[in-house]
Amino acid sequence: MKIKSLGKLACKLIVLGILCLALAAGISVGIDPYNVFHWSDARDNGVEPNKNYVKTQYVLHNPEKYNMFIFGNSRVGSLDASKITDGNCYNMYYSEGLPAEHYENLIAFLEAGVDVQRIYLGIDDVSCFVDQAIHDEQLIRRPFKAEEANISFLWDYMDPSVALQSLETIWAYEGKEEGFSERLYSTGNYYLDSSLTEESLAQEQWPNYFAWYGEEALEDIAQIVALCEEKQIELVVFVNPEYQVRFEEAVANGYTDFLRGLAEITDYYSFCGINSVTIDMQNFHDISHYRMEVGDKMLAVMQGDEIDADLVAEGFGQYVTKENVEVYISTLQ
Repeated sequence: MKIKSLGKLACKLIVLGILCLALAAGISVGIDPYNVFHWSDARDNGVEPNKNYVKTQYVLHNPEKYNMFIFGNSRVGSLDASKITDGNCYNMYYSEGLPAEHYENLIAFLEAGVDVQRIYLGIDDVSCFVDQAIHDEQLIRRPFKAEEANISFLWDYMDPSVALQSLETIWAYEGKEEGFSERLYSTGNYYLDSSLTEESLAQEQWPNYFAWYGEEALEDIAQIVALCEEKQIELVVFVNPEYQVRFEEAVANGYTDFLRGLAEITDYYSFCGINSVTIDMQNFHDISHYRMEVGDKMLAVMQGDEIDADLVAEGFGQYVTKENVEVYISTLQ
C-alpha cells in the first residue's frame, strides 16, 4: 500500500512540476520583453527588442523580400533604407551591432537563399572598442547564431523572473512610437525625437566597458570583405559621424590606428572627424546618434549625388584608400 501511495504522490508531483514549468513558460512567452518569441509581430512595449534576433528571423522567413542590407549599430538606424532606390534595402541596425555578428548574419542569409546584391557596412568606435563576447550575456544584444538550436538561444529568455522584472517598465511605458511595426517590417529604421543639449552632453560618459578590440574587429571586417568578393556582393563600407566630444575621446584611445588598419583591408567613406556636421548639436540626438537629415547627406555621398561643396571640402564623405589614408589620418589629429 505504501509503495502505491508513494507512486501516486510521485505522479502528482511530476504533474505539478510540469504544470509549474508550463506556467513559467507561459509567463515568459506571454510577456516576452525582448520580443524574441514575437519576432514576427514585435510589440513596442518600452523594452528595447533584441533587434538582431528579430530582424534576422524576419529576413530568413522572407528571403525574397530584400536584396540589399545596411549593417551596423544603432547609429545607422538613421540611414533611411527606403531612399536606396535601385534595390529593395533593409536596415539591419541594432544596439552595438558588431562586424563579427554581421558576418554571421550574412552567412545565414546566403544559406537561406537570400539574393544579397549589396551591403552597406557601418563602422565606428563601437566596432573598435566593444568585445563581442559581452553580447552573449546581454539579452538585448545576444547575437543570432544559425548553428545553435533555437532552444539553446532562447533558454535564458524562458526565465520568468526576467519577464516579471520587466513589467514595471512595460506598465509605465507611455512613449509608443507611431508606425513602430510598419518601420520594423518595411525598412527596419527607427524614429528618435530627442535632442542633444548642453545639459544632456554633461551627463554623457565614455562607456566604462570600452577596451581595445581593434585587431579582432579588423579581422572580422576582413572576413566580410572576403565573403562579399567570393559571392560577388557589392560592399560599401563607411565610417559613422559622431558628435565631436565622442570622436575626440575615441581618437585619444587609439581610434585613428583602427581607421588606418581599416584602409589596409578595404576602401571606405569617412564621415567622422571635425566638420560642420559633427560640431553642431542640432545634428545629433546624443553624442553617438546622428539625425536622419545627416543620414540623408551620407546616402547622397555614397550614391554619387551632389551635396554641399563646403561640406565636401571639410572631408565629410572622404573616400579613404590605403594610398591616401596617411593624409586622411593627418587631418583627424
